[in-house]
Amino acid sequence: IWGQPIIIVDYVFEAMNVMLSPLRVAPLIISAVVVLSACSGGDDGKKPASQVAAKVNQHEVSVHQVNAQLARAANVPPEQHETVRKQILEGLIDQQLLIDQALDKKLDRDPEVLTALEQARSQILAQSYLKKVLSSQPKPSPEVIAKYYEDNPALFSQRKVFRLQELSTNLPPERLKDLSPVLASAKSMTEVVAWIEKNQFQAKSSTTTRGAEQLPLQQVVAISALKDGGFISFIAEGRIAVLQVLETQAQPIDPVKASPLIEQFLTAQKRDEVVRDEVKRLRDAAKVEYVGEFVTTASTPASSTAPAPTPSPASGAASSASLTKGVADLK
Repeated sequence: IWGQPIIIVDYVFEAMNVMLSPLRVAPLIISAVVVLSACSGGDDGKKPASQVAAKVNQHEVSVHQVNAQLARAANVPPEQHETVRKQILEGLIDQQLLIDQALDKKLDRDPEVLTALEQARSQILAQSYLKKVLSSQPKPSPEVIAKYYEDNPALFSQRKVFRLQELSTNLPPERLKDLSPVLASAKSMTEVVAWIEKNQFQAKSSTTTRGAEQLPLQQVVAISALKDGGFISFIAEGRIAVLQVLETQAQPIDPVKASPLIEQFLTAQKRDEVVRDEVKRLRDAAKVEYVGEFVTTASTPASSTAPAPTPSPASGAASSASLTKGVADLK
């Protein structure tokens, strides 16, 4: 909700995703740690009985493993913690049984597995460093939160919920200037679709309901200013997006409810900024040499720290991507 992580390497056992429910599937990172531990022989440092949650053949599943999984689970109500902990434990037992079989088949020596384990190790190290960098970042002050609330009335004090007609089209972005006069005179999205199809392009429309926070942040003010029946068009992710406001309803959010949402949003925004700056600092200080076919990319490196689309506070669903995802079906 609050922005995409800068470094994402989410390598998960696909077979386990099919076989087990999402709640009971543990990520490969934990598998990697368990496998590496098993490969190193280590039964020397057995855990005290109070720290053991289950014994699986000659291996032990620790309470710490269960609690670490629970800590990563999102939005688990306190009253469900014990139920979820038991489910997590069952998932870790299933995982250990699969690991035992993998080791028995000597899959820990398979080149693909070794590569995956190294990737998991690299991810853990990179994320651990970023976590350390971010650990000293202060939370936004109440004054900063209050200012953001006041500066963005369309998201809070004057927030609206819109019933919208959304259009997805493969009309090239450079044709937006030709589309604008059509939108100025059109009474319905049907007329817009007809014009696009007449020009040998494809288009489809759908009706949806969105709060202001679920719209592209850069367009919220303009959309909020539209009267019912009004159109707006813009470029989103390299595609033309067209919206028609069918109906609006005022649903303001007061400062008390907005404050924690703003705090999370500003914290995530600052986090992304700090990570981008840190990676840039490391790149500037390092000697990076491109080799072979990648030499041509040296002048324009595709850094993983490229700015992401700015989300809105309280956005739990959509972004500009949702306004253009239907285009894939038009190709």
